[in-house]
Amino acid sequence: MTGLLGTTVGALAGFAGAWLAQRAQTRMQREERTHQEQARWLADKKPLFRDLLVVFRQWREALSGAGTDTDDLADLRRSALKWSVEASLIASEPVRLALDEVQATFAAAEAQLRNGHVSVEESGVATQLGNGLSVLEDAMRAELKELLRGPRRRIRLQNRVRAIDPRTSPPEFWPTAAGSDS
Repeated sequence: MTGLLGTTVGALAGFAGAWLAQRAQTRMQREERTHQEQARWLADKKPLFRDLLVVFRQWREALSGAGTDTDDLADLRRSALKWSVEASLIASEPVRLALDEVQATFAAAEAQLRNGHVSVEESGVATQLGNGLSVLEDAMRAELKELLRGPRRRIRLQNRVRAIDPRTSPPEFWPTAAGSDS
């Protein structure tokens, strides 16, 4: 009877350990796929975000400058819209929200210049444009920084899996005599 009970308990413990190890490995693989997808977009996001900010800054300078041709403003608006659409396809929600606000501010500033013949400096729109661009740039930097932090998360997750299933870890991850990990 004791042997049967011991075998049953051992089998249940082995099954639970295998289940936990499989679950941790599945989680690690999911994290790896997520990171690979983010890293794939990182190469596209950096130059896209850079180009988008450059176009918006050029548009701001054109709005601030006296005597800017309406054709130049239209070209910059089209260019900014093109880059904005591309960025919104692959950007996170905070970047998309900041982008929408910047676009609305720029459109309002341009309409105000066209209709009211008021300079951007007099209306206070220049400050709004600068603040909007700062918020957009901060959101973009935060997104890129989060993508760059991904590999460290993956390493921590791999170490957790190794701690759960010692058969998959090299001796350097096995507990030492003092009971601490090396």
